[in-house]
Amino acid sequence: SPAPQRNTAPAWRSSPNDDLVRQAERVRQPAAGGVTTSGLPRRVPRANLVPGTAQQQQQHQSGPQVSRAPDDVRGRLTNLRRGIAQGRQAGHGQTGSFPTHQQER
Repeated sequence: SPAPQRNTAPAWRSSPNDDLVRQAERVRQPAAGGVTTSGLPRRVPRANLVPGTAQQQQQHQSGPQVSRAPDDVRGRLTNLRRGIAQGRQAGHGQTGSFPTHQQER
């Protein structure tokens, strides 16, 4: 009778992340540039970076993202000023002669 065949599991497939895992394991013990006088490890700039893990910084736009009409901005600021004035008037009736910041102390 033929010998029974063993079920051999296929070898694990490698993935692109395997290389990143190996690189990360290399920096598990971070590189240090000696010890400070207080016994702490001295930092070595960029010594513990793993290639390919840091995302490229997107170029930030300089300036406002949304252009607003001057009349819209003026209206918002006017509403803000009115709200502040209303809040101050409402606060005067409750606090008496002391400003709120002195009453809380």
